[in-house]
Amino acid sequence: MLQDKDTNKISELKSGFTHRWFETDFILGSLTCLKLSGVSKCFIGIKQKGYSLTSLFSVLLSLPYLGQRTVHGLLNSSVGQYIEARKDTFYRLKNTSAIDWRSILWFFALKFIRVSGKENRDTGVKCLILDDSVMQKKGKYIEMVSRVWDHVSGRCVLGYKILVGMYWDGTSCIPLDFSIHREKGKKKDKPFGLKKKEMKKQFSKKREKECYGKQRMLETDISKIDGAIAIIKRVLKKKLDLDYILMDSWFTCWAMVELVKKRTKLHLIGMYKGAKTKFDINGKQLTYNQIRNELGNPVRCRKLGYYYKQAVVGWNGQCVKLFFSKQGKNGKWRTFLTTNTALSFIDMIKIYQLRWSIEVFFKEAKQLLGLGKSQSNDFDAQIADTTLVMIQHLIVTMRYRFENYESKGAIFEQDRERVVRFTLGERIWGLFLELVKVIEILFEGCESDEILLRLLENEEAEAIITQLLGKNHAKQRSAA
Repeated sequence: MLQDKDTNKISELKSGFTHRWFETDFILGSLTCLKLSGVSKCFIGIKQKGYSLTSLFSVLLSLPYLGQRTVHGLLNSSVGQYIEARKDTFYRLKNTSAIDWRSILWFFALKFIRVSGKENRDTGVKCLILDDSVMQKKGKYIEMVSRVWDHVSGRCVLGYKILVGMYWDGTSCIPLDFSIHREKGKKKDKPFGLKKKEMKKQFSKKREKECYGKQRMLETDISKIDGAIAIIKRVLKKKLDLDYILMDSWFTCWAMVELVKKRTKLHLIGMYKGAKTKFDINGKQLTYNQIRNELGNPVRCRKLGYYYKQAVVGWNGQCVKLFFSKQGKNGKWRTFLTTNTALSFIDMIKIYQLRWSIEVFFKEAKQLLGLGKSQSNDFDAQIADTTLVMIQHLIVTMRYRFENYESKGAIFEQDRERVVRFTLGERIWGLFLELVKVIEILFEGCESDEILLRLLENEEAEAIITQLLGKNHAKQRSAA
């Protein structure tokens, strides 16, 4: 007799008759291509009560494709019945301080770069793009949370600032590294924008001094400039093919120029707003506003529709180039600084425009993948969830790159639609088994196991059942 009606019996009855929910091609194909098994070395020494850590990791990566934001929501959904591990197992994984989430992200990023590099070579300039964004939170008792300034809304909000380093390889923008920061503020009675009583009530736990979770916590209190320099140094150690570092006015400073100048083949382009900084030009020390005023009438770039001026100046003994540009005669002047003194205005603008790809990333990651939506009190879980979003975005980018879809949003919706189709297939399979049980009652002496065996061994019957369960769609996708 067939006692169970779940899909665990499917493989016993007919190998490959249907797909289990976590074996959908949109996630499995990408993880296979990126060799997920190789990430297991990042979990060395971590025990999770008998469950495969890479399997748990795969489930966490699949959440947004299943239309779920949290593990709790997933386990309470129709596919939750097929997962042995319970929510505490996943929470323990995310709350573990001993996992090197930074290395996990780097593992996937470097795999992506190697795989895509085989298909696309000499695709233009390669850039490291740096920028930060606000991750707004709701709970004041979340570990290390603070009030941070949101320049978009023009007010302070509760949350973190996330600093991200992304790699433009000529075709795609790939997340490489990130750090999370808080802002102390200027009021002594309200450190980090919170009352002292609220600060004391924030979640906290003991961590070993050398553990990865402790290191990530210490990063929250360093300046974003120091955080950006740390990201650049880690990127340079990986020896990626890199031509430029792009940044906005917040990060463009002497420390960045000094770091880049040590690399003969690497240059920096950034918007600049250091009003008091003085540069050497024609034996004088002038601010960038004074330099712009002395350069005379601007030149019009008809191709881009900008008016611009340019000058090579000295800064602490190093030569840099300043560009001043505005759109139209009455536009607002903007200043750009680059360490490549041979760069033309048109080429500088074309390269700097690549910086906007990181803004697109923030929008996509927040709207499609829930970047910053985690409300866990544990800071280790915040790092884990942010890392997962980065990898999920990387997987969508891979599909976008190799399948040439119109938009990543369309890919995401199609992926979710496929999961719904597979979930529906599992439900149909359950109804089918119920029907077999009814047949068994109606035809005494013929057990359900025998009925199923006959159906599955009959090619015509199998073809009809396969079509009902939607396997023909899976075959078409695998053939494509």
